Amino acid sequence: MKYFAMIGGQQYGPMELDDMVKEGIRPDTYVWCKGMDDWMQAAEVPDICRYFRQRLSGTLPPQNQYGAADSDRMKAIDEEEQERLLNQLPPMARGIVRKSGIKLTKENFPDPGNQQYPKALPIILYILSIIMIVIGFLIIK
Repeated sequence: MKYFAMIGGQQYGPMELDDMVKEGIRPDTYVWCKGMDDWMQAAEVPDICRYFRQRLSGTLPPQNQYGAADSDRMKAIDEEEQERLLNQLPPMARGIVRKSGIKLTKENFPDPGNQQYPKALPIILYILSIIMIVIGFLIIK
């Protein structure tokens, strides 16, 4: 079925359900298709709700050009990445995150190799160490 949608005050369509995902249709977006009396919010259209529920629950096959074998491999990679990211959390937090179903991303974790230190820090440390050495000599005498 082909749908039309009102996004930002402009009408888009006709589009299939997959196209609606790409366009960013939300539950409160108004949609219309042949056979409907008037525009309705997407959340009120049974076919759209069913489609998005199936997508969210993972019962629809993946929409990629490589097929099921590749999607299984990608799913395994995603699971490995999730485990690697979970292992960066403190042990007590891992169980909470697993139960919540939150998908972690690399953006959730700072890159330790990319920390920016002030350029003056080595100079300050050098001066402080010289001052400490001088104070040490003065105390010893």
